[in-house]
Amino acid sequence: MPRPTSESLRSLALLGLLALPAAFPATARAQNQVSTNGAAAKGDLLAEEGYVTPPEAIAKLVTAPRDKNASFTSPSPGARQYFMRTLSDGLPSLKYVGKAHHNLGGLQIDQQGNRERALTMRSTAGIDVTEWATGKRIPVTIPVGARVGAPVWSPDGTQIAFFALYDDATQLYVADAATGKSRPVSPRTVLATTITQPEWTADGVSIVTVLVPDGRGPEPKEPVLASGPMVRLNESNKLKTRTYADLVMTPFEKELLTYHMNGQLAVVNTKTKAVRKIGAPGLIRSIDASPDAQYFKVTYVEKPFSYALPVVSYGARDVVLDASGAVVKEVAKRPLRESDDPSDPMAARGRASVDTSKRDIRFHPFAPGLLYTQVAPVAARGRAGAGNGAAPAAAAPAAPAAAPARADSAAAARRNDRLMHWKAPFDSGSATVLYETANRITATRFNDAGTILFVTESGTAGTFEQAVFLTENNAKYTVVTPRRGADTTQVRGGFGGRQPDGLITRPGRKGVPVVMVSTDGKFVFRTGTAPDTAKVQNTWVEKIEIKTGSLSRMYESDGSIVETISAPLDDDFSKAVVQRESATLLPQSYVLTLATKDAKQLTQNVDLMPELSAAVKKNIVARRADGYTFNVKVTLPAGYKDGTRLPAMFWFYPYEYDNQAAYDRAATQNAQRDRRYATYGPRSLAFLVTQGYAVVEPDAPIFASEGQLPNDNYVADLRNNLSAVIDALDTLAIVDRHRLGLGGHSYGAFSTVNAMVHTPFFKAGIAGDGAYNRTLTPNGFQSERRDIWAGRQTYLDMSPFLYADQLNGALLMYHSTEDQNVGTDPINSTRMYHALMGLGKTTSLYMYPYEDHGPIAKETVLDQWGRWVAWLDKYVKNANAPKKPSAM
Repeated sequence: MPRPTSESLRSLALLGLLALPAAFPATARAQNQVSTNGAAAKGDLLAEEGYVTPPEAIAKLVTAPRDKNASFTSPSPGARQYFMRTLSDGLPSLKYVGKAHHNLGGLQIDQQGNRERALTMRSTAGIDVTEWATGKRIPVTIPVGARVGAPVWSPDGTQIAFFALYDDATQLYVADAATGKSRPVSPRTVLATTITQPEWTADGVSIVTVLVPDGRGPEPKEPVLASGPMVRLNESNKLKTRTYADLVMTPFEKELLTYHMNGQLAVVNTKTKAVRKIGAPGLIRSIDASPDAQYFKVTYVEKPFSYALPVVSYGARDVVLDASGAVVKEVAKRPLRESDDPSDPMAARGRASVDTSKRDIRFHPFAPGLLYTQVAPVAARGRAGAGNGAAPAAAAPAAPAAAPARADSAAAARRNDRLMHWKAPFDSGSATVLYETANRITATRFNDAGTILFVTESGTAGTFEQAVFLTENNAKYTVVTPRRGADTTQVRGGFGGRQPDGLITRPGRKGVPVVMVSTDGKFVFRTGTAPDTAKVQNTWVEKIEIKTGSLSRMYESDGSIVETISAPLDDDFSKAVVQRESATLLPQSYVLTLATKDAKQLTQNVDLMPELSAAVKKNIVARRADGYTFNVKVTLPAGYKDGTRLPAMFWFYPYEYDNQAAYDRAATQNAQRDRRYATYGPRSLAFLVTQGYAVVEPDAPIFASEGQLPNDNYVADLRNNLSAVIDALDTLAIVDRHRLGLGGHSYGAFSTVNAMVHTPFFKAGIAGDGAYNRTLTPNGFQSERRDIWAGRQTYLDMSPFLYADQLNGALLMYHSTEDQNVGTDPINSTRMYHALMGLGKTTSLYMYPYEDHGPIAKETVLDQWGRWVAWLDKYVKNANAPKKPSAM
């Protein structure tokens, strides 16, 4: 049976709205106005079939111009002169979200634009460049009729490549950073269905991409009549899979997927516009070009396709092509993975093969050939470099005293790990050992000169960093020693990212990240935060002498505000971009001179939501009857007076923990967010404070009991958590416990409906994109790894569908018709609505066309808010508290 089209899904969505109970009385519309033409509609907003809008106070927050506030975090490569920023024009409209597309095996394809659907939906209106030293803003010229996707700096930071996204094509453009002028670099149409970003060559002259093949015919058309039944066959093979959305369903869809994945690998010269085609078109999933674009590692998807698993699980072949497109070497071949169950024998064999297979295969950035890591063959024990065709190598230098010892027998029995340099023709005799260690290699990087190899190693004593001087006979020095469990220092590396070792990296001259080394070649750097008192953390920058490991602190903040070191602006870390903020101070970016602590402000961000900045915020600890404690975040309207009981809306998402200590560790890390300035997305429930509600966001820990898994206590813990929160807020006279609502998205929606069928606490609920019947996810869900046959009672207890007759309160459900999330097929909501309707419960269901797991279209988000507010006002805010019995 063919999959429903977008139009038929829209019709189903409207049918869902038409199925609302006719008993809904008309309600006061207040500020709520309907819809597509802005005219007021007659009747009940909750039953309105067109798109509606919420009260003006909330519509203003949803559509706030968030793009006006900037955050400069990543300077351009090379001289680090510029910052690039894409310019958003707000939430995407239905024009982009609803554009015709295919969902095929986990790929979403804008077939008219020849690109991944996400590029269309999340495209931006433009690009600008800021020269930080002068403050000069340089707008990039965008071609008329196009939007922007995937901008990428050239390795020297002087140019920006981007996709110009037209309705019917995707074109490759390059802009000059100093002037903003852009130009098309090829008349050929890009095929961006799987390769969604341009890749520069190291010289900054050419771009590697995938093009629409020559002579490609029209898109295949679905047969008017099916050629046969949908065939599925399994003969005694135990092949467990999760419940994936929009898998390839028919032979026609296999043909359609082939058409949209089949692309031509090409190198485009940005100066001459010459196109060099590499090999024949193929089903390309990923590409990696050598710095000089003379070799290409390409991953091709292989047939047969699967009806049970998405494209990422299909068979694949990794090959190395030369500049003519000839296959030089097949690097790896992976069969179709028929199961994603970790206990499956095929999966187990895959894990075992990791021990001897080539890992992290990539091109060497500073020498011809590939790099990969691999455990040394058994025959190589005692004679480094032998076996696997590798040329003999000198024994690895002895680890310095600071390196972790390997005293235990299990560790001693492990074979060495190696970094191999594999040169053309990539045969069994062309690989040599670049570095070897008794520990496990988890990451390798170079300095920008390519003379020092930095190796992150994992041993029995922990994770540490070695520096190997390739031009000094592989002299090795321990730069970072293992961190102990008691060390609470948080170490960060990269441009605002985390690295295993914490060493700062930056974009290198060859277009790949490199470890930043001082201009005299002696030092590397790292940044981090360390506790100063119980309430503040200081941010610091340290330099480490490579050959001695000695540390010196270059800078330390006073901890009065939250400071994030975003990126250094020179290799000696004399200047850096920092962001400063607090719970009451807007985030702003600065250029910091570390030696003097002088700071030049780069941004002029403004408070876009003063009504939320003025809201009263409280953090409360709730204690359950069984002794467990957890945190509750409460947001109250501006001007709130203590002792005022408000109608409240709870919004939550439970997580599983082994014990109280595990929860406390996570809570401590999360508490640091409270020191930062609060920001709010378009669907933040905090907006409800403008409507007179208390917004309650409780943690909801599900704990494991002795001899049990956390989910075995799910229902009881859910009930105990919510009861504890209500009691705490009632004792503080914050909420009216007779006017409470509850909601959540995805697993939070699932938990919302569970709470409403197992507790009497809530007058109304809002549940979005959830799963309500665990028999529909029989092979596992969320953190539950047992299948339904191993955990039958838990699956049944956690299925609110089976307790629908016990629903307390009015339940509003919403679901995206194209929900791609594993385990939350829209059938959950349609069947739940059907059951509740048959039971005479008060419920509604809104099915949003075109949306995925979490709506993004402006019209959809506004519509949701309009219906949420109407629902809560009707069933929570205006709910009558039970009358007290009259005195006798």
